[in-house]
Amino acid sequence: MKRILLVDDQQLAREVLKLYLETQGYLVEEAENGAEGLAAIDQGHTFDLVISDNQMPVMTGMEFIQRLAQRSYLTTHHLILYSGNLTPELQQKARDLGVSSVLSKPYNFSELLVFVRQACENPKA
Repeated sequence: MKRILLVDDQQLAREVLKLYLETQGYLVEEAENGAEGLAAIDQGHTFDLVISDNQMPVMTGMEFIQRLAQRSYLTTHHLILYSGNLTPELQQKARDLGVSSVLSKPYNFSELLVFVRQACENPKA
């Protein structure tokens, strides 16, 4: 089974997306913010995909992504970013850092699932 790290400060959003992804056959681990996401990765947990919201307390999605990029994590792992305040600048910056897909909230579950499947079926280097 493919493992996904879901990073979002909204508990209900995490629960709904986790349930949906688990019904599609994925194992999902949750983190409330980027700092918790980094901690999960630093603890040696292996994920096939990371999905992150952008607007979160403690550490935003972009700060999380920048930290992962500094560690070269995004050269070998896929990350999907979603945001309710998606600007062209944010989208470009995320892609420049190595983010695989950027989605606007509210996102369509079937559209997100297409990106999840592509990421999990086509691992980076």
